[in-house]
Amino acid sequence: MNRVDFIKALAAELSEKVRPSEIHQLINYYDEMIEDLMEEGYTEEEAVARLGSPKELIQAVTETEEVVVEIPRRFHPFLLLILVLGFPLWGSLLLSAALLILSFLIIIWCVPFTTGMIGVTTFIGGIASVVLSPMLMADGFYLFLSQLGVGIFLFGLGLLCLIATFSMSRPFSRLTHSLVVWPKSFVQNYRKKAVL
Repeated sequence: MNRVDFIKALAAELSEKVRPSEIHQLINYYDEMIEDLMEEGYTEEEAVARLGSPKELIQAVTETEEVVVEIPRRFHPFLLLILVLGFPLWGSLLLSAALLILSFLIIIWCVPFTTGMIGVTTFIGGIASVVLSPMLMADGFYLFLSQLGVGIFLFGLGLLCLIATFSMSRPFSRLTHSLVVWPKSFVQNYRKKAVL
């Protein structure tokens, strides 16, 4: 079946099942799909056959099922030539973008790292101060009490910093994940998918 026959059969099927306001939009959509498939190297008949019969498409539209048509991309030698010759430009831009993302990640992870280190050191210092405060009893009771108070304060501050670090690490890890996945999604979209 060629393109014109397919569009006529599709219009006839659509007139029975779909509102008139949607018919023109759906016909344009499927016509563009056929054009896209033909641009990818398929003949007109192969492109129409790849979409399926008009009855199947109408059934999919009325049942609100998604029909996925994969359009494979062909690799042309001219594209390889452009990639090789343009490497000094796109390679340096890609490297600078990757380094910008890496530097942003390092900067944002400095905040939880700093609070974590403060938390660990004050926690350990507080424990050491509380444990070693009885040694100051010989020098005076006021030194023992002040060392014990400082130790309890450092212990509490350390706990607060560690809790803050754990509560900050979840949003920071989500942000890191989104920054790492975002460029990866561009690379993985090599195959064009159309939902019919």
